Amino acid sequence: MIKLHGREVSGNTYKAKLLMHLLDIEYQFIPLDVSQQQQKSDAFLKLNPRGEFPVLEDDSLVIWDSQAILIYLARKYATQEKDRHWYPDNAAQMAHITQWLTVANDEIFHSLGKARSMLKFGHEGNLDLYQKRGKATLRWIEQHLSNKLWLSTNSPSIADIACYPYIALCEEGDISLKGYPAIHHWFKRIQELDGYISMPGLALRYPTK
Repeated sequence: MIKLHGREVSGNTYKAKLLMHLLDIEYQFIPLDVSQQQQKSDAFLKLNPRGEFPVLEDDSLVIWDSQAILIYLARKYATQEKDRHWYPDNAAQMAHITQWLTVANDEIFHSLGKARSMLKFGHEGNLDLYQKRGKATLRWIEQHLSNKLWLSTNSPSIADIACYPYIALCEEGDISLKGYPAIHHWFKRIQELDGYISMPGLALRYPTK
């Protein structure tokens, strides 16, 4: 059985969990105790020498980095025709999806995600800068979604799964989501997907119905 190491309150961990539920993949979740620096333990560093989570184990295969995990899951387990939209076998679509995986790792995480980590977990950083960058990121994503249903293709893809969590959690970084109707409609489309699960910080603000 697949094992996923991470934290319930981690947006990056949630990406992997969400896709596995959408694909109906059975897995074992192994929570990390970061208060005990478990992610820096010798045992965990054997899985990921970077000491970061999530980490996915599939038999003897170990994959770290949330975007890499999404690619792996979509390529290996989205084998039925109805699921191939998550990471289509088409060069142009794969390139467009990869662009948004980069956005998730860069513009989104290093603005919205960092602001949240400061206010929710007490991490250090420049809150004003993260919030300013986060608001700019929200504005151009709102514009992008104003005439699109999904971020990169005509169907939901791992691009949407990669970008969704830290946008939907950004109010925990004191960044308001008011005034972004296209983003809210995108939230609703994601939350209405069969198999959707929520995470702490999402359920009450963005109900599935």
